[in-house]
Amino acid sequence: MNLNDPFGRMASKYEREYEGLRESFQKMGINTPDDAQTLQEKLQRRGNWGVAIIATLTLVLSFIFPELLFLILLCGAVAVFWLIKTTAKSLEYVKRYVREELQ
Repeated sequence: MNLNDPFGRMASKYEREYEGLRESFQKMGINTPDDAQTLQEKLQRRGNWGVAIIATLTLVLSFIFPELLFLILLCGAVAVFWLIKTTAKSLEYVKRYVREELQ
């Protein structure tokens, strides 16, 4: 039994997410490790661009509205954290797909 997930709810949620993405990968025609590597690079690039855009937008808004600095920084930090976690989880799913389906 996992103490962080005693009833297995998160594990089953992650499994459902992976199954949906696996089907999407197959529909997209990702059939070789090179295709998966290209997808990983694209995901990483999009994540980096997203963080750069959010950081820029946060800085611009904090200069425009200095009285809302704390709220703007908080929202920007939450958005960056969410984007990083989502990108990392997506990259993890692609690696799992390569490991289980393509090798």
